[in-house]
Amino acid sequence: MQPAGAIDPRHQGEALSDPAETRVYEAVDMVAWSGTGNTLRVAERIAESARSQGAVAHVLTSTSAVETQSDSRRLLGLLAPTHGFTAPWPLVKAAFALPGVRGTDVFVLVTRGGTRVGHRTLSGFEGTAAYLPAALLALRGARVRGVGAIDMPLNWTVVVPAFDADGIAEIVKRGDSQTDTFSDRLLGGDNVFGGRGQLVLGILILPLSLGYMLVARLLLAKMFFADERCTSCGTCEKRCPQRAVRLIGKARRPYWTYDCQNCMRCMSHCPTDAIQGGQAWLLFYAWLISLPIAALVGTALLGTLGISTSWASGAIRFLVSYLWIVAAVWLAYGALWLGLSVPGLRLVLSRATLTRLYRRYRGPNPARKADR
Repeated sequence: MQPAGAIDPRHQGEALSDPAETRVYEAVDMVAWSGTGNTLRVAERIAESARSQGAVAHVLTSTSAVETQSDSRRLLGLLAPTHGFTAPWPLVKAAFALPGVRGTDVFVLVTRGGTRVGHRTLSGFEGTAAYLPAALLALRGARVRGVGAIDMPLNWTVVVPAFDADGIAEIVKRGDSQTDTFSDRLLGGDNVFGGRGQLVLGILILPLSLGYMLVARLLLAKMFFADERCTSCGTCEKRCPQRAVRLIGKARRPYWTYDCQNCMRCMSHCPTDAIQGGQAWLLFYAWLISLPIAALVGTALLGTLGISTSWASGAIRFLVSYLWIVAAVWLAYGALWLGLSVPGLRLVLSRATLTRLYRRYRGPNPARKADR
């Protein structure tokens, strides 16, 4: 995979003009997982700072593109948005898979949903999102040099509408300032560890975050559908960073799989605003999984197996409950998705959502030196 942030020849002269002795790092590689573009903007901004100091900086989209050889003058970074007040699965997997981390300086930076109330910009909440992957990297022998969070516009448009242009501009301005402060210190050789107070709160609500990662994310993935404005252009399928959207059926309508991470790229990039989130669908899923099916099956299974120990019975009941959630929501989503092919039912399903009224979030423009 080619690096997304290859060196721009226009900046080579700047790199050569800087004294080599002011450079702490010769190379900066960052793996950025981004949905609507918030995290990508942060990564590109740090890359521009590194290049202005004469370093070679790459923004990558896959851990497989990272070189495996460790270097004392090389900095590795992992960047991703916050999901469920913790790290999304792609960031956790990257912390496990990032090559060449032993003995290498690394940092973890997450974006969080900043909001705008009146004339005030309020910070988001990242919880354990940055420190969890940082801890994994440390266990693998990396030297963690920085951990932090950047406020960028809240983009969870399946639940709330996006801010207007002025609100987005103010939040992005704040995020750019935070990014510059973090990168200037980090690239200058300092250790930068922020968000410790939020880490404590994140640990306290860790069960909630785990519930999101294991269960809520699956339900939210099955909220997405395309209404009658869908043209089967394939934009959602092509641009999904997880390849979680597939055009299937004779009508070639998008279908969301459990690989969906709710990054909102599909909803943000749909050229006809056809992609919706069914809030009523979520309520239906909640009712469905609350039925005592899993409890009945678990009790029958324990009786058949003759298991009476508390830990074993608890594990089996948990497994049965989880499998029931996965199977029930998958079947229900399939039925609702098929219902979209029936004109009358499609009208009801496509109108029973607030997202048709929501302003979409198109994402910020990529960072450039002119923005600094």
